Amino acid sequence: MERRNRAGPGGARIALLIQYDGTAFDGWQLQSGGRTVQGVIENALFTLTRQKARLTASGRTDSGVHALGQVAHFDCYGGIALERLCAGLNGIIERDAAVVNAYRVPDGFHARYDAVAREYTYLIYNHPQRSPFANRRAMWVRQPLDLGRMRESASYLLGQHDFRSFCKRTSAGGGTVRNIEKIGIHKTGGLIVINIRGNAFLHHMVRSIAGTLVAMDRERRPPRDMAAILERGDRDAGGATAPAWGLYLKKVEYDPPLSSMESAF
Repeated sequence: MERRNRAGPGGARIALLIQYDGTAFDGWQLQSGGRTVQGVIENALFTLTRQKARLTASGRTDSGVHALGQVAHFDCYGGIALERLCAGLNGIIERDAAVVNAYRVPDGFHARYDAVAREYTYLIYNHPQRSPFANRRAMWVRQPLDLGRMRESASYLLGQHDFRSFCKRTSAGGGTVRNIEKIGIHKTGGLIVINIRGNAFLHHMVRSIAGTLVAMDRERRPPRDMAAILERGDRDAGGATAPAWGLYLKKVEYDPPLSSMESAF
């Protein structure tokens, strides 16, 4: 398992803070024939530096999922100013993705394994009529949702649990115990905003939680049923997986934080 790969003699490890609208991407990870965030940025890095660099992200995002704070590292050989790196990459990358900052990190830094917390946001457009501004940006739910009921249901997910009931079956082989530190649910305008912070997340976990919260509220199930869903350890016990386009990777945290390191801005 790759854990502490290093830049090597003459190299520097750089972490990029990346934002993207996932609508036109086939996810983060490189794949044959698809347009991916990783592929677009790696191609831009080669155009700018004439070096073939491999990006390692804090985590993969699926097709349609957005990011406000994805972090990925790569090794660069030869000097380049961090501000020039950001400006150069953004001059090459199409406008549905951007490098918003760059950090000079220790040689052993790893964007995935060194992350101590991750925060995701899921957006629900809760209104009887659809909005063009929520299209491919939020899950549309026509029926009014009870935020108090949703918050109480979500409270049963706090702490360390086996989240087998909230992950895609193919991800269960790597272990399904995770720790959720915080779940916040509030409404602004017609949008219900679900913020979830934890140490790590399983494939489709946040989307499965969002879909289950909506299903439980629609069916007027008592919030304590969420504990029973957890105990079942069966994905079929919960609600449908919410659409990818409502999900945003909001923030990835490290110790020491990236803000304490040399950066472009």
